[in-house]
Amino acid sequence: MSLPSSPIVIGLTTVAALFVATSLTMGFFSKNQMPVAGRNIIVTGASQGMGKAVAILLASLGANVAIVARDPKKLAAAQAEIQAVMDANASKYPDQKLAVISADLSKAENAQRAVAEAEEQIGDTEILWCCAGGANPGFFRDYQPADLEWAMNTNYWSAVYIAHNVIQRMTSRPPPTQKYPTDGNHQRRIIFTSSLAAFCPLVGYSSYSGPKAALRALTDTLRQECLLYDIDVHCCCPGSILSPGLETENLTKPDVLKKIEEEEDKPQAPEDVAKYCLEEIQRGQTLPVTSLIARAARSTLVGPTPRVGFVFETLLTWVCTIVFIFVRRKHDGFVLQEKKAKGLPWENKQV
Repeated sequence: MSLPSSPIVIGLTTVAALFVATSLTMGFFSKNQMPVAGRNIIVTGASQGMGKAVAILLASLGANVAIVARDPKKLAAAQAEIQAVMDANASKYPDQKLAVISADLSKAENAQRAVAEAEEQIGDTEILWCCAGGANPGFFRDYQPADLEWAMNTNYWSAVYIAHNVIQRMTSRPPPTQKYPTDGNHQRRIIFTSSLAAFCPLVGYSSYSGPKAALRALTDTLRQECLLYDIDVHCCCPGSILSPGLETENLTKPDVLKKIEEEEDKPQAPEDVAKYCLEEIQRGQTLPVTSLIARAARSTLVGPTPRVGFVFETLLTWVCTIVFIFVRRKHDGFVLQEKKAKGLPWENKQV
């Protein structure tokens, strides 16, 4: 399906200019909304990929970190990397703490145990960053109920149960005293990790986009409720990440999804994703993103979520409302090409 490229090129060029302008503006005039030195932070899904990169980054900045994941062997490897970073920090942050906890967070009782163990070892939780998750790409009609349940447990309940317990604990006590006082906002925080799929769902991610979109919606709801408790809530929305999880996804990813992603969703290194997300949170962004296409998609669907850089983000919305008319047609074109090539399922052809 051939589409006119000029509106997309012009639109994304404008988006790029706005992106640079917004970044420069926020960089010069905003203060750090989330200092991490000396603070107690739980990171889930921290044995590999984005979660491990987040834990290493936070450790490098002086945080006390509790890492939580299911696989003890992967956790041990991540522990060694994080401890090496803390050892290198010893002169600046001599009392950094690291806790390592194996738990399947899709069970409420395991989430409660993980938080209890983390607080015994590093102190009262100040920040929870939920990175656990994974995709099992495929066509909705081909899934078994167990596949859909796995996706919901892995991507939704694994974040909801631990966040619920942490919020209950946070609201039962005042914030800890800051050991390394710095300029900035020491508010306690819950950080979820959703996906670009929450803004721009694609064929093949039917089991994944639902729970990820639910996390984004939960973020807006909790952000408002947590105004009562002086707790802030964020939801990171990265695209594809170069990790073992992506390698597993590619084993079942439909060809039509691969074609779309090859053109428009270039995988990023976990370290870059962690860095971009933290920078956006520190600027006060509720829905941090890590790429231009994700920023464009967010701008068209942000709704009542607070915006950082209101003027630029509003201009971005106007541009991207037009751009995504052509983007959606292009995506649909890939699917229609697949239909033409393989036929309809009741015609006894492979779909």
